[in-house]
Amino acid sequence: MHVDLGGKVAVVTGSSRGIGRAIAEAFTVAGARVWFHGSSEEGRRVADAVGQTFVPADFTSADEVRAMADTIARQEKRLDILVNNAGVEPIMPLEAMDWAKYDACFNVNVRAAVQLTTSLLPLLKIAGASGGGGGASVINITSIHDSVPYPQNAVYSMTKAALNMFTKAAAVELAPHGVRVNSLAPGAIETDINREVIDKIGREKFAEWIPAGRVGTVDEVVGPAMFLASDAASYVTGATLYADGADRHNLVRYRPEGHD
Repeated sequence: MHVDLGGKVAVVTGSSRGIGRAIAEAFTVAGARVWFHGSSEEGRRVADAVGQTFVPADFTSADEVRAMADTIARQEKRLDILVNNAGVEPIMPLEAMDWAKYDACFNVNVRAAVQLTTSLLPLLKIAGASGGGGGASVINITSIHDSVPYPQNAVYSMTKAALNMFTKAAAVELAPHGVRVNSLAPGAIETDINREVIDKIGREKFAEWIPAGRVGTVDEVVGPAMFLASDAASYVTGATLYADGADRHNLVRYRPEGHD
């Protein structure tokens, strides 16, 4: 889809690879000035390649989140788009709970997103009050697992449910300030990180499980993100937009006899 983000300022967390990188690069092509973020120098190389700015931060540390927000606030007069994408996904059964990983998951997936949003709120409010039509846009990347559980992943699912509720509460509170807050919830999306796992599980199994018949691509998350970031979504706030090929819907996995 064609979206013009010329003149807009955006921050995309976790944008050194995967979905975050695809969104940040698409915002760049659409004309935005984008802050890329990551916890390693890989993100700097990605940002440099497209002529954008990189800011490092380890989201397990509240101090580093604060420092990141301060860096952006010193250099920007407004913030039009904030995409809270950074996340971790520790797989662990309940009987083998690792509390350090539990805390890290909540710190990265929930607290950092809330902390960064509230720290940058003055800049978001300036953009929201500027009369640009769509106001400012905060996009929280959640997951179909904000409402659909699966085994050995309770902690990750809990964090995405918490982030989705933050979306709803923030949308209600910030709407009078022209700041829209929405969730974008991907399903099974193929990235460099999970490609090997998808192949190991078996693509034919995903084709059977997902009504759309396949795993999604990062580009299929970019389009919904572009919409939520744009003025076309000026009356959309407090919503969850699923990009999952209908994977979240429970199915009766048989066909009644006599029906095609």
